[in-house]
Amino acid sequence: MTTTEYSGREPSHASLTVGQVARAAGVTANAVRFYERYGVITGARNSGNARRFTVDAICRIKLALAAQRVGITLKQSADILADIPPLSPDLDRWVAAGEELVRISRARIGELQTTVNELATLEFLHSNAAAPQPQP
Repeated sequence: MTTTEYSGREPSHASLTVGQVARAAGVTANAVRFYERYGVITGARNSGNARRFTVDAICRIKLALAAQRVGITLKQSADILADIPPLSPDLDRWVAAGEELVRISRARIGELQTTVNELATLEFLHSNAAAPQPQP
């Protein structure tokens, strides 16, 4: 995603630098740029052409990081967070986004648990389905 001015917001609201967001979110500056590229966060350019972010970029990155740990893609996180405008004080939107990430996480954990159970029993090795037959 490219860096743009925030629609409906004064550029002065976007006051955090890449480095400030990185430190507060516990990631590198390159990671901040990465999350911006994937649409998790959106930056604005100041008059000196430097990227600036609103304070909620920190929360967005932290949510995406947590979601990644259970296998949620950055695209999924970005799509969920896209419904929340920068600096939105609407707590219901943030809660809804968090609940959706939890729902997807629980589903992902269920899928992983099924896979772990299959590995633990090796039942899939005993399956008669689709075993390749040697060619004469």
